[in-house]
Amino acid sequence: MILKINDGLYIYGGIKGLTRDGNDLGSHLNSIKPDIILITISPEEVNGIKYFIENPFEMSLSDYEIIYGVNLSKYGEVMTPSPIYIETAKYSNKNNIDIIGIDMDEEEYQKAYAQNIKVFDLLRHSMRKKKISRIKFENETPEDYVAKWNETVDVGGFYKLNRIRLNYMIKKADSIIDENGNKKIMFVSDYDYYPEISEYFDHKKM
Repeated sequence: MILKINDGLYIYGGIKGLTRDGNDLGSHLNSIKPDIILITISPEEVNGIKYFIENPFEMSLSDYEIIYGVNLSKYGEVMTPSPIYIETAKYSNKNNIDIIGIDMDEEEYQKAYAQNIKVFDLLRHSMRKKKISRIKFENETPEDYVAKWNETVDVGGFYKLNRIRLNYMIKKADSIIDENGNKKIMFVSDYDYYPEISEYFDHKKM
């Protein structure tokens, strides 16, 4: 889904892993023709996605990623890396424009992780895997499924860490957008963060 904030800023929210949203994002990029793309992954991940396009390789997935993908496949074809990342990188390469990863870099993330994830969080996270694999997610839309998945998985310190990441990304994106007021920007967000990000920038324009 896409939200036009103004003529210079568009925010796209896509389901991580869903091919449908990758195709949809590709159409919007070709129509809007942004000068800059912001995306809710780290700078290292941006480089990794660009490398993957040129040098495809088989990716290993965590147990949680596998469970997430199996449930998501009820709503359409699922791929990894996420199609919204792939489409963003392809458009960037083809049109020679910048992608800016606005999530924490590796060093910043490790510091935040160490400060917020305790031994109890790790134990609970590990022990809940089997229970979560047995849950029947019966949501009508993939957006509802993602919201329910995050509510189920992101508990304790993991929830706190993800809120810190969200606030970090909003602050960083806000600064970049203000600095590039004369350019057309596409802000590509995982749907996990899209409701809060779109609400923030939609409210800011008023």
